[in-house]
Parts: sequence; structure tokens; C-alpha cells
Amino acid sequence: MNPTAEQKVNTPAEQKSTTAAEQKVTAALLRSPAALYRRLHARGPVQWSEPGRTWLVVGYAAAREVLRDQRFRMPGPGGGDATWGEGGRYGEFVRSLLLEAEGSHHERLRRILSPVFAPRSVRARTERITATVHELLDELAGAAEFDGVAALGARLPVSVVGDLVGVPPADRDQVSRLCRLISTGGGLSTGAAGPQAVAGAVGGLEQLFALVDQWLAAPDRLPAGSVLAATAEQALLSRVETVATVFSLYLAGHDTSRNMLGALLLRLSGQDGLLEQLAERPQTAGEVVDQVLLGESPLTFTARVALADVRVAGRLIAQGDRVQIMLGAANHELLESGAAPGQFAGVAFGEGRHVCLGAHLARLEGTVLLTAAAERWAGLEPAGDPQWSPHFLHRGLGALPLKATWRS
Repeated sequence: MNPTAEQKVNTPAEQKSTTAAEQKVTAALLRSPAALYRRLHARGPVQWSEPGRTWLVVGYAAAREVLRDQRFRMPGPGGGDATWGEGGRYGEFVRSLLLEAEGSHHERLRRILSPVFAPRSVRARTERITATVHELLDELAGAAEFDGVAALGARLPVSVVGDLVGVPPADRDQVSRLCRLISTGGGLSTGAAGPQAVAGAVGGLEQLFALVDQWLAAPDRLPAGSVLAATAEQALLSRVETVATVFSLYLAGHDTSRNMLGALLLRLSGQDGLLEQLAERPQTAGEVVDQVLLGESPLTFTARVALADVRVAGRLIAQGDRVQIMLGAANHELLESGAAPGQFAGVAFGEGRHVCLGAHLARLEGTVLLTAAAERWAGLEPAGDPQWSPHFLHRGLGALPLKATWRS
């Protein structure tokens, strides 16, 4: 029987062709999402997406409004999930994550952690971060070609966030692996996960609990000024909250900073005269960081749920509706508006009560990297095509072949 139009299915060859076409579109979108953002802006600052059954907030002003409005909250863990949801085996862990906690619980967590991330505390880490960058550059030993992500973008955040959290150097690579495993199997980075990924995440989380218990068993060995040292002395966090905080800070600090640093190196290798500008005027490094954050948001969107009927940019968002705030699209609107340099930070790190605690630290990492690069390199150019990681949410480079000319 020949299938009707409604019944027709793709042949394997047609399926392969469709998949190839979709992959081509995805690759183009990852390389440059600007065309998508322009199409979204043309439809208005707030729009309904039927396929996702969610509101898309793409305008800069509308994004700021939703992020600041307490009538919107994080989606939180699913109610029926036996592992991560309310009443689930690890539901308390999910509710203790900074990006999931709400209300008084969230306020308490931020109040405890904020001193470590205060501008003064972050500035005190400048010397250590600068030394780390130069150590990484020393390891390249004048190499003419290298992968900027592998050599710098991925390694610097592991060191910085490890020092900040209080993770022993010997355990940092393992913690990076475990956090990524937990994130994937918990549906925190790539959506709903299958049984095998969930099992892997549970095993990874158990290992992370064991590691944290091991570190806290010797509190006198925790680095002074680290999150673990600051919270362990007075038992400010419960065991679950401590592990959730280590996971939150380590994963967010690593992924967001890695994506930002990769984007900075890409800009440095592709913009004529930028390296010379930074060498002559190192004080402009912070402005470059903010400009790159506008054009290459490390996190492209974040989600909320409406707690009441709310009208935003003329559209009525009903109680219970899901909302995706497209941070990349909002920043792109600001970028194309020709905003003054003082506004260049945009919403790359969110805004309102869930604004990223590590925003100052990430900007410092970027500023230090650019300043050190201008001191050590006389020239930088691409040595091949950049490779983008295949995830639009955490948009970043997986590899960046570079060719450097070193200063003598």
C-alpha cells in the first residue's frame, strides 16, 4: 500500500538528507546566530513559540524586565521525577542549586556566598590569576601553533574556580568530569536525559559527595578565603547545600568562563589592530571583554515560569506559562543599537536576584588574559577553522586553532 500524504514517512536516504540539512543549519547557527536573532527581533520583543509551548523574550528591555520581576521564578525540579524532582532521591540537591533555589532559601545561599564574590574579594585574586595565565603561556614555550581552547580557555577557569571553591589541585580534573557528568544526566545542560545518562549522573554525584566529605574532614587544609573554608568553619551550609554549591560554582564558573575566554581569543585573532591596541592601552581590556560578551553570550538563554498573569511589552503572559529569556538575542539588540561602552555588559550574566555571582570574577579572567596576551604575543591569527561545541544553550568553542608570533 502506498502511503498517503499524511502517512508518508521518509526513506533512509531522505532521513539522512534531512539530518545532514539540519546539521548544516545547526552548524551555521552556532557559528553566527546573528541572523536568527534578527528574525526573532522582527517578530517583536515578546513572542509565543507554539512548538516549545513557551514565550520567547528576545528584546533587551523586555529581558531585563522579566529577569527583575519577582512574579517570574526558576522552573525548579519536576514534580514526578523519581531522581531529581520534588520528593525524588536528589530533589533536595536540585533545590539547593543556586540557579534553582527560590525565595528565602535562595536569599540565604546568596547571603552566605556573596562575600567571596564581592568586588574587593575578587580584585584580591588578580595577582594569582595573572600568575596562572603566565604559567599557562610559559607552558606553550613559544609554540607557533596551538589550540587556544585546550591550552588556555579550558584550563584557566579550572584553576581559578578551583582556588575559589577550595578544590585541591589534584582533584580538579576529576571534579570537572563529575560536574559535567551530573549536568548531562540531570538534564541541566542538554534537556531530558535517558536512563543510562541518569545512572551516570547519580554515580557521579555520589563520587562528588564523597570527595567533598573528604575535603571537609580536614578543614585546616582548605585554602583561606575559599568558599569551602568560609562556610565550613561555622557550618553555614548543610552537607547537601555544600555539594550543590560546589557543583553550581564549578560547572558555571568553568563553562561560562571557558566560552567567554574562547570568544575573546577568537576576537583577538580576527580583529586587526586589537592586539596592538591592548599592548599600547591595556586599560581598554575591560571594554573589549564587555563588547565580546554582548556579541558572544556564553549562555544563550535562561528559563522562568510566571507565578501570576504579567503583561510584558504588550503581551499577556499567563500564570503558569513558561518563558525563555533569550540572553543572546537581547544582547544582540543592544549591540546593534550602538549603545555606549558603559552599557556593554548587557544581560550576559543575567540580572535581578539570579544575576551570576561570578560575573566580576569572569570579567577579571578575561581582562587578565587579554592583558597578558598583549604582553606576550606580537601577533595572533587563525590557524584553521574554529570548532563550535554542539550545544546552543552553552554556546562556546570546542577548539580554536591559533598561530602566534611571540615577543622576544
